[in-house]
Amino acid sequence: MRLFDCDIAYGRGSTALPREVETPEAIVAELDHCGVAEALVWHRDAWERDFDTANERMIELDAFPRLHPAMTFVPTCCAEMPCAVDFVKQLRARGAQAVRAFPARHRYSLDPVACGDLIDLFTVYSVPVFMPLAEVPGGWEGVYTLMRNFPRLRLVLTETGCWGEDRFFRPLMKTYEHFYITTNRLETAGQLKDLVDRAGATRILFGSGLPHNYPGGYVLMLARAGLTDEARDAIAHRNIERLLGEVDW
Repeated sequence: MRLFDCDIAYGRGSTALPREVETPEAIVAELDHCGVAEALVWHRDAWERDFDTANERMIELDAFPRLHPAMTFVPTCCAEMPCAVDFVKQLRARGAQAVRAFPARHRYSLDPVACGDLIDLFTVYSVPVFMPLAEVPGGWEGVYTLMRNFPRLRLVLTETGCWGEDRFFRPLMKTYEHFYITTNRLETAGQLKDLVDRAGATRILFGSGLPHNYPGGYVLMLARAGLTDEARDAIAHRNIERLLGEVDW
């Protein structure tokens, strides 16, 4: 089973975690240990220290073709970010085909007034936005509002919780063709198979959330979920490969 992990962070955090991965070399070692072929990667500085420094550190991934960068954005209103057009140019120059957002941590709104210039361009260029549920102001109501405001946005919601949030995300998967979730914390017994049986496998991405979670557990979950080979392969790598391949520079 080929695996592409879409949710891995590296770097030294302010609080030590059980399985630290401080360098790109450490990520590759973890991928090899768990049998994962490629990964979409961001730096922990983006959440814990300074998003701009984290974006600059993406250059560290250039020597590792298995590691794909994801850059972080904030609103363009405070002179911390270039204008939306220039930020897209930076993404293209860096080879980044995905972005991440931490609006709760970075204290901003995902409203069109604050982020419409960026999100509109991400939509035009089909750039996926990765965001943990806990970082969405207003929680699930905030997710619903975001998708109503930007129905064509490619949103990948991570860390949706281990207690079965299906009544929240299944309607979004049904209504918005570019709404995705990851396997990160999708842990309720039987949840993955029932979700695939009823909603299909095309909007689920394999993502572990390393270093907060251990990838091996999600590898086992996917391998033993009782899915068809086609559905398993879609979640394991085909969906994220398609999503990144749709970025239209």
